[in-house]
Amino acid sequence: TLLGLLFLASGALAQTTDYVLTDQSTMTIAGTSTIHDWEADVEEMQASIGLDASALDTETKQSPVTTFSLAVPVESIESGKGGMNKKIYKALKEEDHPQIRFDLKTTELASNAQSGSSNQGEFQLMATGDITIAGVTREVSFPVVASTPNSSTYQFTGSYEINMKDYDVDPPSAVFGTIKSGEKVTVNFDVYFAKNNI
Repeated sequence: TLLGLLFLASGALAQTTDYVLTDQSTMTIAGTSTIHDWEADVEEMQASIGLDASALDTETKQSPVTTFSLAVPVESIESGKGGMNKKIYKALKEEDHPQIRFDLKTTELASNAQSGSSNQGEFQLMATGDITIAGVTREVSFPVVASTPNSSTYQFTGSYEINMKDYDVDPPSAVFGTIKSGEKVTVNFDVYFAKNNI
């Protein structure tokens, strides 16, 4: 039984490590306030993805993304200002909920642009999944532009607007509440997954 469990575990690991997140990947969070707009970088992402490269080659083309999960440590959000960072972490209840998560449920192939070779083709996906912020989970759907810059790499680009009130998060404020952030923030992402040769 133990050997069987080890075999299943190693098989699951192999599926999730076929493609790995690369250092090219970026994510930012953009918001507004009563004084000026602001932006913070996400300096750490933990992601796993399942990809079926043959899905786009079949007669009835389908999304190549079979599974996807993403975890962002709250403390990896960096605005460039220590005071602002602390307010963001407190608003996101970092002590009790140290991660922001997205877990994919389904993806659908929305369109397939026949430009260039098949390896460089661009296509659009509609992704549906659960976002968990400050311990509150909501189902969301949003478009993602995908492409294959080369035969071993997938690129996914897009953005999604989040209303922090939907997750029981009070927007950060300063100077006794006279400076307030807007309720909505926009998450912009440009992530790359490369074939794992290990």
